[in-house]
Amino acid sequence: MEATVEDNLMDTTILTSNKSVPVPKGKIINEVEVEETYACIIVEEESVEPSEIREALKELGFKICSSTDGKHLPEEVPDECDMIFVMKDFEGPVFKRLKASGMRILGFPAVLASAKRNKPLPTSTRPVFSCTMEGTVVCFTGFKDKDELHALCNKVHLMGGSIRKEMTSSVTHVVAHAVNGSKYKVAVGLGTPIMSEAWIESSWEKKTKLDVFSFEEELMQCKQHPFAGCTIAFLGFTEEEEDHMKEVAQSNGAEVKELGSSGVTHLVVASELDVEDIPVVSSRVSVVKVQWFWESIQIEACVDEALYLAKDAVSKKKRKRQSMAMNGSCDRSGIDASLFSVTSSSLCSLSTPTKTEACASSETIKSPKPVSSARHHIASELLQTERNYVNILQIIVKVFKEPLENPSMRGGPVLDREDVKCIFANIEDILHVHERIMGNLSDLISNWSDETCIGITLVKEAEVLMNVYPKFINFFEISKETLQRCDKQYPRFHAFLKAKESEAECARQTIVDLLITPIQRLPRIILLLQDLTKHTGKDHEDYINLQKALEGLRDVMTHINEDKRKTEGQVQMFEILRDVEDCPANILSSSRSFVGKIDVVDIASHKGSKGELLTLFLFTDSIEIAKKRNLSTFNRTSKQYRHIQFLSLMHCSSIVSFSDADDMFGLLVKWPSDPEHEKLLVFRQLSEEMDTHDLIMKLCRQIANLNYNPDHENFLLNVSSESVLGPSSVKKATSSAFKKALSGARKKVKRAFSTRTDRKPFVNLPLNLQATDESVLYTPSSSPTGRSSMLEPPDSPGNQSIVSTTSMCMFTSVQDLRTPQPKRAAVTRSFGASDRKSYFV
Repeated sequence: MEATVEDNLMDTTILTSNKSVPVPKGKIINEVEVEETYACIIVEEESVEPSEIREALKELGFKICSSTDGKHLPEEVPDECDMIFVMKDFEGPVFKRLKASGMRILGFPAVLASAKRNKPLPTSTRPVFSCTMEGTVVCFTGFKDKDELHALCNKVHLMGGSIRKEMTSSVTHVVAHAVNGSKYKVAVGLGTPIMSEAWIESSWEKKTKLDVFSFEEELMQCKQHPFAGCTIAFLGFTEEEEDHMKEVAQSNGAEVKELGSSGVTHLVVASELDVEDIPVVSSRVSVVKVQWFWESIQIEACVDEALYLAKDAVSKKKRKRQSMAMNGSCDRSGIDASLFSVTSSSLCSLSTPTKTEACASSETIKSPKPVSSARHHIASELLQTERNYVNILQIIVKVFKEPLENPSMRGGPVLDREDVKCIFANIEDILHVHERIMGNLSDLISNWSDETCIGITLVKEAEVLMNVYPKFINFFEISKETLQRCDKQYPRFHAFLKAKESEAECARQTIVDLLITPIQRLPRIILLLQDLTKHTGKDHEDYINLQKALEGLRDVMTHINEDKRKTEGQVQMFEILRDVEDCPANILSSSRSFVGKIDVVDIASHKGSKGELLTLFLFTDSIEIAKKRNLSTFNRTSKQYRHIQFLSLMHCSSIVSFSDADDMFGLLVKWPSDPEHEKLLVFRQLSEEMDTHDLIMKLCRQIANLNYNPDHENFLLNVSSESVLGPSSVKKATSSAFKKALSGARKKVKRAFSTRTDRKPFVNLPLNLQATDESVLYTPSSSPTGRSSMLEPPDSPGNQSIVSTTSMCMFTSVQDLRTPQPKRAAVTRSFGASDRKSYFV
C-alpha cells in the first residue's frame, strides 16, 4: 500500500517580524504584527534546565522561558506571542498533549544543530526532533504493510524531512521495498537515488549527532539492491561465467534459481544465444539480454526490462508470418485481390533481395570490373585495415571513455577522472591522426590510377605519429594494471565493462583486447608498406615516398623502444628506492637511467667486511652498493636490501681487470672525503646475467662519457690479483662468503635430522675450506630453484649420500658454487672419536 498521509503535510505560513511562523490547521490569526517569539523549554520536575539549549536559543534571537507541563507559563509571557516548545524526549503525556494541540515542538538536537550552523529553526508544524533529514523529500513505493509504512513516515518527519505521495522531480530520495512499480521506473529514469528502509533506520539511530545528515556518503551506502525481490535464472553462459553472475546477482539482492523452477521473474540470456534457442517461458517471466543485468548493477537500480527484451526478434518474426499469411489468404477469404496494391509478384520485386539474387543481378546489370593491379590491391587492403582500426578506436572512445567521463552518468561517476585518464591515456589523439590518414587514403583510392602516390600521406603524418604513440605505448602496462585494479575494486566499473563488452559493437572483445590494437598497428602498416614497395617500380614517383614513409615509421618505432627503455629504467629506479633500506633519495634523476644489477662477493672494499654478499645496482653515472638481507631473517616488514654506499662514477679513475681471474673486477676510487689517496674496491661476480669482460668495458665507456674522453681504454688497468691483493686474500674472502652462504643451509639440514632417534648424534666438525680437489664436496641433487634436496640416511636403499650437516657444498671458489665439479669425490666424515666411515657422492 502506498503512503496516503501526504495530504496534510503542507503547512500554511505567514510572515511576522521577518520570521516564518507556522499556522496550525483550524487556528485563525488576523494580520497583526507579532513583536516577540518565545521558546519554552520543557523541563522535568527536579531537573536542571540545560544551559547549552538556553545559549543556543539566545543566539537564534528567542526570548526564553521554562515550564514543566507547557500549561503554566511565567507571567511575563504575553498571551499574544508565537510560542515554540523545546523538549528533550518526544514521549510522555506532555508531548502527546502539545502535539494534539497543534503546538510547534522541537527537540534539543534540532535547536543545537540550527544554532551551530547559524540557520533558522525548522518551520514545520509537525514535531521535529532533529535536522538529520532536513532538506530531503521522500517518496515511498512498493510497501504493503501499512504499519511499517506509517512508522517510517513518522521517523522522516521527526528528522525534519518531508514526504510526497507522487513521484515528481522535486523528490530527492525514493525509498523502495521492491524494484517494481511506476514510481520506481520514474525514479530510475530521473536518476533519483533509490534507498532501502535501512537508510531511514540508520539515520534514526544517529539522530542525536549534530554533524550527521542523511545525504552524506556514509548513510547513502544504504541503497536498495538493484535486484531486490527478483528471482533470476541464466541461460547460454559458460559454467565459469554463470557462477560469477550468480554470485554477483545474490550480492545484489536477487534469488537465483535454475530455469524451469517456480517463481522465476527474470531469465537472463547470453548475447551469443540465438533467439530460436530460447525456450518458451511464462508470460510473467521477463526474458532479458545480459546488458540488462550488468547495466542494472552499474547504475545501482533495476533497469526497465522493456529496453532489453531478448525476444523482440521473435515478436517481429511472428508479425511478419502473420502478414504473409494474410496476403496469401486473400482469395480464400472472399476479398478481391485487386483491392491490394501490392501483389505477390510485386512483393518479390519490392522485398530485399537475397545475397545470391543480388550477386546475380549485379552480374547481369553491371559490366565486369577490370582486374586490379597488385599496387591497387595492397593499397585497398591498407585502407580497409585503417578503417577497421579507426572503428576500434572510435569504439574505445565512444563506448567506453566518454561515458566514464560523463559527470551526469546515472548513479554518479563510476571512476575518478585520474583513473580514466590513466587507463585511456591519449587514445583520442591517436584517433584524430588516423581519421585524417583514413580520409586521405579513401580519397586517393577512390580516384585510383597507376600514378597514385600512397606514401606521401604517411610521410606528412610521421611527425605527429612520433608525438602521440610513445605516450600511449610506454604507459600501456600501467594503464593495464590500473584497469585491472579498478575492475576488482569497483563493482560498478566491473558491471560497466561487462555491459559494454556484451554490446554488438565490441564483437565479443574485452576492453584490454581493444586497447592493445594501437600497439599492433604501426608494425602492420610497415608490413603493408613493405609489400607495396615491392610492387612499385623504382622509377615510380611513389617509390621514394614509400621509402620515406617506411623510414619515418621505423624512426617512430625506434623512438618508442628507446623511450620505453628510459621509462622502464625510471620505474626500476623507483623500485630500487623502495626495496633498499636507507637508499639516498638523490638516486632519482632525470639524467640517470638504470643499466643492470649484479650479485658479487666483496673481496676488498671501503665499507663492510670481506666476504660479504653484495648487490651492485648499475646506473649510467653511478653505482648503488647494497647488501642483500639474509633470507632466514628477512620478513615482510623489512626491506630486501640495506644501503652500503652510493658511488658516483666521476670518482672512479680506473676500472681494474684481473688477468688471472675472469670473474673479478675492481674500481679505483678517489673518495670525496680523501681525494689525495685512491682506494681499490674489488668484487667477484656471482651473477651470470652479464659477462665480466663486458661489464668492465661498459663501465669504462660510461666513465669515458662522463669525462668527455673518446678513448675508453684509457680507463682500463690490467693487473694480476696476486700482485695487488696477495696470494691468500682472494681465497680468504671467498671462504668467508662461502661460510655465510652455507650457514642457513646447515641449520636447515640439522633441523631436518634432529627428529630422528634411530641415529647417533652427529658431531659438528668445522668446515675445512682449504680443501684440495680430492676433498671437494657437493650436493649431488638440487631443485631448479637452487635448493638442496632432502638427504636420507646412509643406509637408505640405493642411496650413497652424505647424511650430515657437512654434506653441503665446499669449493675453492664461488665460481665452483655455480658450476659443481662432475667428479666423484671421496668424503670422509667423522661420527665419533673411534668411528670413522667413508661414503661416496
